[in-house]
Amino acid sequence: MYYCSVSASPDPALTRWLRACLPALALAAAALPAAAEPLTDLYTVSVPYAGDNDAAFRQGMRDVLVRVTGQANAPDLPNLAPLVAQPSRYVTSFRRAAGNQLSVSFDGPAIENAIDASGLASWGNERPVTLVWLALDRGGGRRALVSSSDTSAEKTRVDASASRRGLPIVWPEAGDDLLRATQQAWSGDHATLVDAARRYGADGVLIGRARMNAAGVYEADWDFSAAGIADSIAGELEAGPELAADRYADAYASHGAAQRTEQTVTITGIASLEAYAGAMRTLSRLQPVRGVSVDEVTPDGVSFRVSVRGDPDALTQAILRDGRLTPIDAGRLIYAFSP
Repeated sequence: MYYCSVSASPDPALTRWLRACLPALALAAAALPAAAEPLTDLYTVSVPYAGDNDAAFRQGMRDVLVRVTGQANAPDLPNLAPLVAQPSRYVTSFRRAAGNQLSVSFDGPAIENAIDASGLASWGNERPVTLVWLALDRGGGRRALVSSSDTSAEKTRVDASASRRGLPIVWPEAGDDLLRATQQAWSGDHATLVDAARRYGADGVLIGRARMNAAGVYEADWDFSAAGIADSIAGELEAGPELAADRYADAYASHGAAQRTEQTVTITGIASLEAYAGAMRTLSRLQPVRGVSVDEVTPDGVSFRVSVRGDPDALTQAILRDGRLTPIDAGRLIYAFSP
């Protein structure tokens, strides 16, 4: 247990108040919302719906297992096949969505436990962003580049494929020189397109050139690059996001995600029940956190026992990225809370 005093003489009345309120603080913790996903809810998917809930649940579970492990064959592995066989046991909610879709939410912690027990690597929801350049050749000399404002079926297909894999993507803005970008995509001189990733805050770049064949189906050549990663594939429009997700998973999915540790975080500046609730909510929303409870009231705040999934350093990194707690002694997990 670590204690931190940010004043020369802590207010005895505040300390007595905090200690007296400890039972109430513990009860208040139960009323806080569940942890939020920083990029995307990995355990909520939309699947085609034809009136059969069980079939939709099975497809949803398959999509979730591929998304979380990064492995296309994960739903068929013996250790995970029971989840696909009885998906309703893991459904927490579902609703009809536009386009004959069913949005299904699954019990993330239960699925995490099953994946950990299977020995598979797990890919968390802190995911790289990918900039997509897609040049379309519709024949007859008509070529165009898909932009962020595009409402075409081709963009919708790529978006849907990326969403299935939990792959955050961005598209070029209309303010870019889309004509020149189209020419660069087709020429094979991709340096400028790759360099644009920095402007878009992207970690990787996916460049596609798609031609419509005689059957009216687009056939695409995709090139993917990110730090230390490069690969290509030919296929349908969905093949690009699938390639990027596969390569990212190869690089970032970790067996270390199965680790569970408990760490003590001391937060100062807690002078009211509202401040306590805010501090608890801040910790609970962090991606690797799987549980938060009050450990002890300190002279200047509260110490929390935090259950963390993954590398022990993941908690420190998540707090740093979140930016809502000010480090006092980050090495000992002591922070200040500012409402």
